[in-house]
Amino acid sequence: MIKDILIRNKIDSPIYIAEYGEHFGIDFTSTYEQWELDKHICQSFPGYDLSSELPRGRKEIRLEISRHQSDLCTTDWGYPIENPLNETKYLVKKSVEKPDEAPVKFNPEIRVLFGSEEQTYHINIIPGINNATQEKGFLLLNEFKVEADPEIVDFFPDKLYKSKLDAFHSGRDKIEETVDKDYGQYLAIKKKEKQQREKIPRKIIREFVKNCNSSNYDAIIKDLSQVINFEIRVNRRQKFATSGLADFKNYIEASYQELCKRDFKIKSTWSFHEQDVRIILDTFTPPEETDDAPKNNYRIFLNFRLEENKIAQIILER
Repeated sequence: MIKDILIRNKIDSPIYIAEYGEHFGIDFTSTYEQWELDKHICQSFPGYDLSSELPRGRKEIRLEISRHQSDLCTTDWGYPIENPLNETKYLVKKSVEKPDEAPVKFNPEIRVLFGSEEQTYHINIIPGINNATQEKGFLLLNEFKVEADPEIVDFFPDKLYKSKLDAFHSGRDKIEETVDKDYGQYLAIKKKEKQQREKIPRKIIREFVKNCNSSNYDAIIKDLSQVINFEIRVNRRQKFATSGLADFKNYIEASYQELCKRDFKIKSTWSFHEQDVRIILDTFTPPEETDDAPKNNYRIFLNFRLEENKIAQIILER
């Protein structure tokens, strides 16, 4: 349930999921405090609420949320933050009596979310001994991607851990370098996939704007759906609308229209959301029937919806 909430919030960093018996530890680093998570979590657990303080007596803690801000963080102006964020909240319902806790059991498998994709890493721990003192303990193997064979994989010689849990916590820290490299590769792949996904829509929209500038009517309608819907909005209110290809063609060929012969320049920022694309256009040519005072530059927003590589909707906003 918590994993789904995190995915919906589109956290832009690796999310680590560690399992301890019947408990889970999830953590990530973000440049934003992600306050919305508190609300979404409370909505998912009816009858529970988040509290920064626990009343007397034992409480059933369903969830613990901790936010820790580095002492090295600065403000937007570059000054050190006087009181870095350091808080813990508990999702609690009622008091319960618990027996003495047994030693913590943990799952050596760490799950890490890259967006909605889940990667699996392993904390490989083996028994060890300090030959100088004969002290027994545990060692970490230098392998985190698979369950390793201790006969062929080297261990980290820097420390002999007193318990498996100590080794596990250290391993959880050590895997970050490996995870960061994998996450960089993941982002590079996603970037290429995004560029490939946006390639055809960008080409179609650029051609549409180019043909509008040159009033090439046949080329304008080439990539339009037969059921194209066109709308003009001024200050978010509908001013004009057409329905269907024939209706739209009549509009662009009319003496007054707001798409053709305006020498539009596409700005560099494009916004993609599923089938919808939003672009910003600049022009020095005003609409012919505007009540506005003359301006040197006009900014127009065009919103496109593409279906099967055809433009099915255009909304012009100014």
